[in-house]
Formats: sequence, structure tokens, C-alpha cells
Amino acid sequence: MRKSRILTGLAAGIACVAVAAAVAVCIVFPNKYADKIDAAADEFGLDRALVRSVVWAESKFKSDAVSDKGATGLMQLMPETFDECATALYIPRGENAMTDPEHSLRCGCYYLSLLIDKFDGDTSAALMAYNAGEANARKFLDGEPVFQETRKYLKDVALARKVYGFFT
Repeated sequence: MRKSRILTGLAAGIACVAVAAAVAVCIVFPNKYADKIDAAADEFGLDRALVRSVVWAESKFKSDAVSDKGATGLMQLMPETFDECATALYIPRGENAMTDPEHSLRCGCYYLSLLIDKFDGDTSAALMAYNAGEANARKFLDGEPVFQETRKYLKDVALARKVYGFFT
């Protein structure tokens, strides 16, 4: 009987640790805007976990995020890039267009899909271009050192992609 209680207590303890770990993962890697992310990823033929990972690395799912360089929204697009994508997608550009989750996701996914096409399906190269610009990504591919920020970005996206692979 005593052995049974010990095993039951041990199992309960393990279950509590597992639940705590799952909660911690969900706090660190939120899954907000799931329907909008899935719709935008699907519209442009992108892996849903990849899109979640880019959103996590870019804005940590904060729709009103603005970088020190002026990139805005969930997918942190520069205003010029957003305008080009919004024009191509017939998205109206009002005062809050860049921080609107659906607009940011559609434009970001459209832009990422264009980069993946430009780099012949090489997602890592496309992510370098998304982070550092297309010209810099081409320099990196030609052997120039990758910016430290871009190396970190690629690692962050890769880590998040492993986690978000469980959500999709």
C-alpha cells in the first residue's frame, strides 16, 4: 500500500511539472492571432510554424510593436515595404493599417513568400533578407560575414519554429 501511495504521489508530481512546463512554454511562445496567421500563411503557401516563428522573433505577437528603425506591426515591416505589399494586395493604408494584425500578417506573409521565391526556395536566405535586406542577404551568401543581429534572428526563428511545430 505504501509503495502505491509513493508511486501515485510521484506520478502526480511529474504531472504537475509537465503542466507547469507547458504553461511556461505557452507564456514564452504565445499563439495569439492563430486564425489570422493560419489564413495568411495558407494564402501565400507558407508553413504555419514558420510564420508564427517570424511573428515571435519580430514582435513577440505585439501588434503595435515598432522597432528603433521604424519597422511596425506583428511582422515588423518597414513602411516602404508595407506600402508596396499593401498596394499589391489592395489593402487600404489608413492610419493604423501597419498595426492591424490581419494587414500586417497578409503583407508580411506576401513579402516573405516573395523572398522565398527570389532565393529559389531557400528559407534561410529568405529569412536573412527579411531581417537584413535582400542586398545584404546576397552578400552573406557570397561569403561576407553575417551580421550578429541576423545570426541571432536566424537562431531565434529556428528555436521558435521547433516550438510552434507543435501548434500546427
